[in-house]
Amino acid sequence: MKITVLFPELPFRAEWIFPRTADAIPRAGYVDSLITRPLVEELTSAAPWDTLVTTPVDPVSFRGDVRGRLGVFVRAFRDFASKHRVAIWEGTHRFPISRNQLQGSTWLSNFNKQRGNRRSHAGRAWKRVLVILVLAIQDGWCDVDILLDPSFLHLPRRGDKVAWFPGSVSCQANLEDPNLHRPEPTSLLEALREIDEAEPWRIQFRGDLSQHPGRQIQRLVGKFFNVQPKTT
Repeated sequence: MKITVLFPELPFRAEWIFPRTADAIPRAGYVDSLITRPLVEELTSAAPWDTLVTTPVDPVSFRGDVRGRLGVFVRAFRDFASKHRVAIWEGTHRFPISRNQLQGSTWLSNFNKQRGNRRSHAGRAWKRVLVILVLAIQDGWCDVDILLDPSFLHLPRRGDKVAWFPGSVSCQANLEDPNLHRPEPTSLLEALREIDEAEPWRIQFRGDLSQHPGRQIQRLVGKFFNVQPKTT
């Protein structure tokens, strides 16, 4: 099994976590006036990506003290997640910066380039981790289902519809109910709170792991610990 063959199919069927279809721009619009240097700096100063790694998630597909090739993979993944947590978080919180905004702010332009560089570095590092996974699979330690374990984090693929449009939740609510008059967020931190609450997949279900697909898929019953499949 070669990584060049396996990698395009990973991290598995992405739509189990990340959407595959979405509007290019939300029909209700979003609050693009939030994309300013002060508000982006306020957001990044809060280090929201730390929520992905600060609360340990117990694995459901292997024991915490696993050894052998699988243990090597698990340790390599944890190192990857710690080093690249910013890029992982940005993968589902990448907000658009318009051409006018880029041209009008050198700082935003540099931020956008740095954001892209982080994603590229993380992508290359993730492929190196997957090489170890392939070896663990070949040695019979696991199969590719291990990546459905909620303890693992994932980088969205290029085709996943995961862009974050700040304020779109409020805009959509007001569109659906014109009498609601829900206030739009006045900062990216406010917009972040509303989007993560409305779409928990953006933080990979860290707020409520019971919603994670890896805890609900029928065929994982008996293979993973504590799986509660969805009922129809």
